[in-house]
Amino acid sequence: MYRLLIIALFFISCHGNATQLSTVTNYNDEFESIKADSLLNGIQDKILEAFVQSFITNNESNLSSLNTELQELYNKRKKNLILYWVSYLQFYKSIYFLSIQDKKNAKKEVEKAIDIMDELEGKNSEDYALLAMLQGFSFQFSSGFKAPFLAKKVSANIKMAFELDSTNIRAYYVSANNDFYTPVKYGGGKLVEKHALKAISLADQKIKNNYLPSWGKEQAYETLIKFYIRNKKWDLAVKFFKQAKEKYPDSYIINLLASDLVNK
Repeated sequence: MYRLLIIALFFISCHGNATQLSTVTNYNDEFESIKADSLLNGIQDKILEAFVQSFITNNESNLSSLNTELQELYNKRKKNLILYWVSYLQFYKSIYFLSIQDKKNAKKEVEKAIDIMDELEGKNSEDYALLAMLQGFSFQFSSGFKAPFLAKKVSANIKMAFELDSTNIRAYYVSANNDFYTPVKYGGGKLVEKHALKAISLADQKIKNNYLPSWGKEQAYETLIKFYIRNKKWDLAVKFFKQAKEKYPDSYIINLLASDLVNK
């Protein structure tokens, strides 16, 4: 997913205890106190749009401007959900800088995103899933000796995401994608199929809400199809490619896989 996101213009253990679980932030509750703020209405699409515009203009100003608006809203409202979207936006800033071969700033932006989520108090399942995704993305900037420690953090945060919500589609997607990119010699490849299939079986959101995250299913399809291609399971690759095409006909990351399936 991570490499394809750039092309597309458009992705130590930790155990929960009773105290942690009781202080988890519920974004549905937060929504009630911020729903008057139109900035967060459709914010996921606004971030993607700002990313595309930044890419087209070869300037990150669209992303930076939206980031400033979110920071100002957080200073006024002090809600975790706002920081979630700040962090998600930082992720896209990192992708933007990678797309222009600026690895220094790409690394800086994703590290900012990780720090925001890492320091967030009362993290919920969505927060842990995003944090794990960000950490997985940051692997490409890590030196070799740090990789094992980072891998443990990713696994721990995925585990926490599941502990707090066993039906979180984004936790399943992040788990599948992380397992896909984990080398077989380190235990990778065992969960990809199971967790990607679970992700595509779940709704984007349990309750439709334009203020809350809905990403994950399209990317889960991509990961699943790539897994089948890598393992030469052509019938399954074609089957799920067709499903994904029907659901996301204009998806660049799905359409990009077509060349691997010609005559299969």
